[in-house]
Amino acid sequence: MRTFVFFLYFWLTVACSSPIALILWVLDSAGLHAVRPLTGVLVRLWARSLIALLGVRVRTEGLERIPKGEPVCFVSNHQGNFDIAVILACLPGCVGFITKSQALWFPFLNLWILALGGVFLDRDRISKARQAMDKGVDRLRSGASMVVFPEGTRSRGPDMGEFHGGSFKLATRSGASIVPISIQGTYHIWEEKGSIVPSSVTLKAGEPVPTRGLDPEGRKALPALVRDRIARALDSTERAG
Repeated sequence: MRTFVFFLYFWLTVACSSPIALILWVLDSAGLHAVRPLTGVLVRLWARSLIALLGVRVRTEGLERIPKGEPVCFVSNHQGNFDIAVILACLPGCVGFITKSQALWFPFLNLWILALGGVFLDRDRISKARQAMDKGVDRLRSGASMVVFPEGTRSRGPDMGEFHGGSFKLATRSGASIVPISIQGTYHIWEEKGSIVPSSVTLKAGEPVPTRGLDPEGRKALPALVRDRIARALDSTERAG
């Protein structure tokens, strides 16, 4: 019953609010970036309502480390679908996501992805993938923040996959600082049993990693460096229970 109620609420709220998303996206695309704080507030409230409906308890650490007044590239592990709701509920500002191209065809939801500044990435077509990354870089340069999951897909469990180096070009090309995000426990909500299960989740923000002025060796070392910081945070969360 909880699963049915959740998905009913999810799609009703997304569908009914889609005209607002369309307006916000059009205004932002026209250069009226002043709408971004409003977009962030609306989506944050919605994401928090989802978490309350799920019965999920979220604990956060390190949010004070996130740089203020500048664009940030958040790099996160990806345990489950509900990572996105947790990120939207907890991180400040209006954050867009690098999203699989298939999401472009999700009715209503695609408008909110666009309103947040999301970018649809087609990994099977190199030219389209480059165009998508260019859009993400432009978004960061315009002062917005972006989220990337460098594993490329959900781990559906506690283990973290390898990080794709191409994901880090968003930060290095734009000069944005990287903030490592470690999320522990979201796979319990859906992926573990295929139905909604109330769970406890921890989100930790790590120390920012500057990218401006990095030499080629520094850029090459970024994926391993950030992955190690996220892995350490996940380990400490697991030990804390």
